[in-house]
This record gives sequence, structure tokens and C-alpha cells, in this order.
Amino acid sequence: MSMCHIVCFGNELHGDDGFGIRVYEALCRQVWPNDVKVFNAGVAGLNALRFLEDCSRAILVDALANFGSPGQVYVLKPEDLAEGSQDLSGHGLGIPYLLEALNTIRKPLPDFLIVGVEIESVRPFFIGLSEKTERAVIETVQLIRGLVIV
Repeated sequence: MSMCHIVCFGNELHGDDGFGIRVYEALCRQVWPNDVKVFNAGVAGLNALRFLEDCSRAILVDALANFGSPGQVYVLKPEDLAEGSQDLSGHGLGIPYLLEALNTIRKPLPDFLIVGVEIESVRPFFIGLSEKTERAVIETVQLIRGLVIV
């Protein structure tokens, strides 16, 4: 069976950086096929590697910076992310670092897509998303459903 893992990253105590966690919460209210699993990676860093075991496809969900207009949702491939470009709140080296680590310990790699939204700002110790980022949550969930359920 071909497993798809949806792994959501973010820090809900840092404003828009909590985008991935809000998407995770919305995804958990959906019914998924048996071959799809949804994970809250939070700020797990390299500990998130465990969420990428036993899958042939993976969708990583996170806040994005420097891609475009706030609130715009993107579907990216790993090569679209520049090394270190996603270190939004000091919680690690981001998805590029995670994927590089996975590349050293696992072959073959799962097929990856990164789904994210361009955020307005990271606000330390602020709970809640900006209006544009919040509006992107439902669009992101619908997009992920379309990517997963064919």
C-alpha cells in the first residue's frame, strides 16, 4: 500500500508561524482514506523524521516567507526552497535541513510536496493568525484534499 503522510509544522505561540498547526487542526476534522496519515510536527526539527517513515508520498505544511503576497498559498517542490530560507522563528533550520538529513538516512526518498502560505509576520508569544493567513487555512485544506484524493 502506498502511504501518504501529511506533516504540519509551526509554532502556534508565534502568530502566523502557527499556520501549519491550524491546518493540522482542520485536516483532523476531515475523513481520510486509510492510506493517509496526518501529523502535528510542531517545532520538532529533526525529530520530525519519524513522521516520514513508511510513506511513499509526503506533503509538508508550513508557513512561508519571501515567496509572494501574504495569504497566497503555494505548492512547492523541495528544490524550490533555498537552504535556511524558512527559519522564521528560530525553531530550527527548516524543511530544507530536514530533507537533507532524511536524504542521508533513507533511500528511496518519498515524493515530497511542500504546501504553505506566505505569512504577514511572526509575532513572538502571540496566539492567533493574521486575517490573510487565517483565510488561507481552508484553501490549503481543500488544496491538500485535491492533492491526496484522486
